[in-house]
Amino acid sequence: MTDTLDIVARTVVWNRLISVCEEQANALMRAAFGAIVREAGDLSAGVFDAQGRMLAQAVTGTPGHVNTMAASVRAMLEVVPPETLSPGDALVTNDPWLGAGHVFDFVVVTPVFLNGRIVAYLAATSHIVDVGGRGWSAESRSVFEEGVTIPVMPLRRGDALNEDMLRIVETNSRVPHEARGDILSLLTCNDTGARQLTALMAEYGMRDLDDIAAFIFERSAAGTREALLRAPQGVYRNTLALDGYDSPIVLKAEMTVGDGRIDVDLAGSSPLAVRGINCPLNYAAAYAAFGIRALLAPEIPNNHASLEAIRITAPLGLVVSAERPAPVTARHVIGQALPDLMLGCLEQALPGEVLAESSGALWTIALSGAGAVPFTSLNVALGGMGARPGLDGLSTTAFPSGVGAVPVEAAEVAAPLIYHSKEFAPDTGGAGTYRGGLAQRIVIGSRHDDPLDLSAAAFERLRSGPAGRQGGLPGAAGGVEITDGTRIDDKGIYRIPAGERLILQTPGGGGYGPPDQRDPRAVARDRTHGLISDGAATNIYNQKNHQEET
Repeated sequence: MTDTLDIVARTVVWNRLISVCEEQANALMRAAFGAIVREAGDLSAGVFDAQGRMLAQAVTGTPGHVNTMAASVRAMLEVVPPETLSPGDALVTNDPWLGAGHVFDFVVVTPVFLNGRIVAYLAATSHIVDVGGRGWSAESRSVFEEGVTIPVMPLRRGDALNEDMLRIVETNSRVPHEARGDILSLLTCNDTGARQLTALMAEYGMRDLDDIAAFIFERSAAGTREALLRAPQGVYRNTLALDGYDSPIVLKAEMTVGDGRIDVDLAGSSPLAVRGINCPLNYAAAYAAFGIRALLAPEIPNNHASLEAIRITAPLGLVVSAERPAPVTARHVIGQALPDLMLGCLEQALPGEVLAESSGALWTIALSGAGAVPFTSLNVALGGMGARPGLDGLSTTAFPSGVGAVPVEAAEVAAPLIYHSKEFAPDTGGAGTYRGGLAQRIVIGSRHDDPLDLSAAAFERLRSGPAGRQGGLPGAAGGVEITDGTRIDDKGIYRIPAGERLILQTPGGGGYGPPDQRDPRAVARDRTHGLISDGAATNIYNQKNHQEET
């Protein structure tokens, strides 16, 4: 009975640790200056043990932030040893190869002291809109052009902020007040988590987290091993093609499913790109591991032990394993395509159990003032998610990142822009027994009819849409144009002339299963709601024949 009670109590504490992370994330969203964090949830927060191993993460957040942060804490402690830290201290970096893959994401780590010794660390990551350089652009030829990089250093010593570091960031940023505020919001986030954690430990009379860490890691390792055994042992290979920048990008994976673990080799993927769409291996591994866990182990909490069973490797010098000083601003174009690459391998292992391809990378809408009113606006456009076995795909859903878009009202308040329309794009979801998720169509212009500058760094799948599965058709490819007739078909920088508007249509998700096997009632419902056209209902789904047969 005592053992049972111990297990129950430990499970309760485990869940309470996750709630501490959620308190962190909520504090960050309340304190953040940038709308991409405050409104869209582009962040991560987590609790780590005294050895820097992740115990729990917030549900709010992206795999690219969370899974890179899982390794960031120990990497930062190798630079600044724990024995040099004191109560009140906090460390910071935006090094892409230690953090979340590009210079816009800052990681802050705060040690938690109890009775004079470190018992845990709180860590948080979020996106800073501008840190200098070329800004949100893939035009850079090296990371040195992309903005200021802050090596691992103290953000705070005791109760004294590192004003020298903050001034460096402010001096290099086009929006210095916002950049400073966003970095300090990470500090507030961790301080909130530290208070919650020490209160939890006091409530349960805990002097350290060693016992609960051992429990979490043991249960997570065992659960992950059992979940991975669902996939038959073997070697599976998959290839995925992307638009790339100057030339197409090919991603290749060889997945070896062993006895309760999975190893993935990304060798054979395209070599390093000249422009800033390269992906550091830490970010590539974060999203590749997420794709595997999303299918095989979705119920197992994400932590150090559950991530240990999946190993992602690649020879250095590829687009998925960029080395310094490669340009990496739009690294998510590559990184967020990797879950679909992993799912394509797993489809061979578990045919009929894997969703169709999704639109993948977020389309980042990076607009800046090119006229009398200077500003920088960052938002995201969401595409369709692939159809699932037995279910339609989710429309305008950020899979795999999980973030939301900045609401139109908030975006228009923060910058002199007008969102003239934002709506579902009919017929963009891949046809199938289960339809792919729909894309969206967005029209944006200047409130003052001034010219705008657009960075198209993250516009992907403009040439071909996400593939269907099990006989389903591909989702629609994306499209971007300016009302003056200019068609945007690469990842460069474009000028939107005064009085003109930007029109975006994101990619749709792939369909699942043969379209002629779709329930006629579902076709009729989609037609009534305007999700598909009359032509698609008749010519693709053959609804008329279905009605005659029934």
